[in-house]
Amino acid sequence: MPEDQRNLLEDNEDLGAACQKALAETSKALKAFSFYPENHPLRSQILSSAYEAITNLVRHAPVTLIVQRGGFAIAGRPETIESNPMTKALAQELFARELQRLTFLPEVSQTDLSALLSALAVPPQKIAEEGGVAGMLARNGISAVMVNQIDVSAVYTKKTVAQTEEEAGESGAEVIEERAAEAAPAPGNAAGQTSEPGIDQILAALVAETDEERYRQLARLLLKKALPLKLEGNCDRLYVVLSHLADQQADPDKSTVCRDAAHTALQQLILGEMAEHLLNHLEDVDFPAKEAICRMLRLSGPEVVDAVVRRLTASGSRAARKALGTALVRIGVQAQPQLLVLLKDARAQVVQMAVAILAEIGNREAVKGLALTAYHPESRVRMESIRALARIGGMEATGVLLSLVQEGDEATALQAISCLGSCRNQAALEPLLRLAGKRDLRGKLHALQMEALRAIGCIGDRRALDALFKLVRRRCLIGTTRRLEQKLVAVDAIAALGGEQARGFLQRYASGTGELAEAAAAALQAMAQREATHE
Repeated sequence: MPEDQRNLLEDNEDLGAACQKALAETSKALKAFSFYPENHPLRSQILSSAYEAITNLVRHAPVTLIVQRGGFAIAGRPETIESNPMTKALAQELFARELQRLTFLPEVSQTDLSALLSALAVPPQKIAEEGGVAGMLARNGISAVMVNQIDVSAVYTKKTVAQTEEEAGESGAEVIEERAAEAAPAPGNAAGQTSEPGIDQILAALVAETDEERYRQLARLLLKKALPLKLEGNCDRLYVVLSHLADQQADPDKSTVCRDAAHTALQQLILGEMAEHLLNHLEDVDFPAKEAICRMLRLSGPEVVDAVVRRLTASGSRAARKALGTALVRIGVQAQPQLLVLLKDARAQVVQMAVAILAEIGNREAVKGLALTAYHPESRVRMESIRALARIGGMEATGVLLSLVQEGDEATALQAISCLGSCRNQAALEPLLRLAGKRDLRGKLHALQMEALRAIGCIGDRRALDALFKLVRRRCLIGTTRRLEQKLVAVDAIAALGGEQARGFLQRYASGTGELAEAAAAALQAMAQREATHE
């Protein structure tokens, strides 16, 4: 019977919600089976709730659920199952046991469900020894619950299609749609040999494999072999596996499918205790391969960010904080949400670290958060925020920096102008020219105008030349000393902008006498040296 006819509920019922309810209750029951002894009343109570939800789901027809990494789908039906923490947890447990599909028939009994949960509560490596979940159910005479297990070992055991069908028929399991393709025996295995390869053999086979389907099967087989290492806490051995998978993921000669398969296997193995093990290495001053750790953490995705941030905010070691900060930079935008939360931390040191990391990541979505810390009570946080905004750049960040020039205290304004210049922010050119040319009889803007002229020279846009020429030519009767200082800085800025127009202007002044003529001559000499260096 086609699947789209088997998963039928009444039209007015929400199949997705019924599946979500049944899966969430099953997830709770699986935890109860792992935690409570067999005769514990809570275990029976939770099992009854799960059974009630499943019988409600299949009271009209069988339901087949497809196991995915982050949740479930309904086979042959358009309805979706909204994931929640309980369904995600169950999907991960089934995925780790290599279950692809889970089918409940209307005649399912509570004994059948109890047998399924008992099988799933067994550690993955023992499940393999027992012949898989399907075999365990078959030995207990369970036929109203069916599982399709991905038999990746067929890659090496060369199971024939007939053998697979026979085994599936004996166990009551549905024939697997996705059959493992045959592959050449692993090095050292004789043809027809039924023993599975070891982890080192699989890693070697991954390097040589070019067929995408066989590569994915090998990656699943590696996951099956390596998961027991994770459960045993054998982190040193698992580190070697992760290192190989990271190399495979980064190999440009591999196809996207192969690299994704290596990436997925790495993500499955790295989370939890292994991630903490890697962070221990990262905080170890003497550990030499910190960049390799950062690469693995980057591939692990956002799930590992909380652990890194927790250590970053708790560590008293400057070296450890630097290494953890580098890891967050490598993780990149995926770490940004947690870093933005840190901007509201009561500890100025934590805020400053978060600002510096956000600057390194350089994503413009962080500007709104940095615009707030630019007005932080602590001056070191303000200065770090200004540097971050200048480094990130863009219209919004430039607007924040220019508002600091107008509204901030002098130290903050000077820092903002300096950063605009060092980052060669051309959007700031016109505002800085207006500041430099503003009349200031009492000299209140003198320091800011001097810094603005230096920043204009750093920006390097020759559209500023006419305004600078006008400033140098300007005559004044009040504040002549301040004006002369500004003209000298303007001459340096003109030389920094360069070009024939600048050269001609400076040559006319250099032919005269006085401090301005000496400054123009020195500027011409600097221009000549710079041009000779470029040549």
